[in-house]
Amino acid sequence: MSLERSKHFLVRFTRKNYSAWAFQFQIFVKGKELWGHIAGTNPAPDSEKEKEKYVKWEVKDAQIMSWILRSMEHSMLLNLKPYKSSREMWDYLKKVYNQSNTTRRFQLELELGQLSRGSMSIQEFYSSFVNL
Repeated sequence: MSLERSKHFLVRFTRKNYSAWAFQFQIFVKGKELWGHIAGTNPAPDSEKEKEKYVKWEVKDAQIMSWILRSMEHSMLLNLKPYKSSREMWDYLKKVYNQSNTTRRFQLELELGQLSRGSMSIQEFYSSFVNL
């Protein structure tokens, strides 16, 4: 599973990096032509009237949910258990982890103050700085 995770997702969601993770995840899902499930432009068909279409939609949505789960820390997985669609999962994560500018600024100032080169190469340190 970790091999599969690293194959698709360079940024693993860790609670503190929602913006970078969401950016990467959105591009990935758009590349699979499934962003409509999350954006709401491809809602679930009626499960009673269009059973075959609904089953196909549900399979694709389950795939997206599995991508969300594989791209995040294991300790966060159970937080998503109540949600039954990729859109519900996405909306929950956005609501909880997307920060306002003021909150993000405070967090950035704190992280910049704690950033230390240590044993990192200058390229790694610069990359860490730019990522912040």
